[in-house]
Amino acid sequence: MAAGDPLALRVLTEERWDVIPNAEPGDQFTARVRTGIEKVVEMTGPGGSAVAVVHGGVIAEACRQATASRPMAFVSVDNCSITRIVVFADGRWLLRAFNDTAHLD
Repeated sequence: MAAGDPLALRVLTEERWDVIPNAEPGDQFTARVRTGIEKVVEMTGPGGSAVAVVHGGVIAEACRQATASRPMAFVSVDNCSITRIVVFADGRWLLRAFNDTAHLD
């Protein structure tokens, strides 16, 4: 986020993307991320593995949902990092790894 930008500071302080003008409402973003992950899981099938290339905000929201953390707990995501989320058959999510950049060395 832009250093010192009042809107960027407000996003971080309020921990809400939807303070940005014309941004998607938070509850809709939450639902869209969950639906997206569920579709990937459904398409992959039991015991399978999948890769999704997504924006850092989506990664942060998926991690938040997997851990039931505060909204911006995972907002610092490095470009090209790997995050692993396991979705169990009963619907539970487990954050297995976050922001792994070891492959970039």
